[in-house]
Amino acid sequence: MAKYSIKELTPMPAFDMMYFMEIAQETRLDQDLMEEFEPRWDKWLNHCRAYHLENTQGEGSFALLFLEEEVEDEIEGIWQDSPTHGLLFHSLAITMVMTAAQDLIPELASGHCAPLPRPGKGILDAFAELGLTWNDEGTVNRKYAVLTPYPYNGGCEICYMSETCPKSTVRS
Repeated sequence: MAKYSIKELTPMPAFDMMYFMEIAQETRLDQDLMEEFEPRWDKWLNHCRAYHLENTQGEGSFALLFLEEEVEDEIEGIWQDSPTHGLLFHSLAITMVMTAAQDLIPELASGHCAPLPRPGKGILDAFAELGLTWNDEGTVNRKYAVLTPYPYNGGCEICYMSETCPKSTVRS
């Protein structure tokens, strides 16, 4: 018997221009480029995967969201043609995955941290069944991916005070 369960989820991320601008660190965008976003967003929705992974022997329950390799390849092609546009479409992909995560876990939309867990054997087996690999450095073999506890069960409440936190507001 499997030590895990996999349930497909269906997030419905809506494009949020202000959130995209924040991720892209842009204050303005060219209209022609903006017109390319909508068809890409709609197309990429078909490649946005979301799963509820649960270790049936007590390891935990997680949301895994990622964009399939086809999206990565498309962004790489854009990047080769124009690094500037490539960076913006890279930001669009990040926006999609994070908006999808926020759709499933509302606490993330209100600014809570999406802590990255260290998956155990059961969850790693679920990854393998999905054709994914967990890397030792704490990443999945998809460029645009989120793995976090599901449902939300809190993040590190002192994270912003830590020198090692990428969101730290107290770094010297």
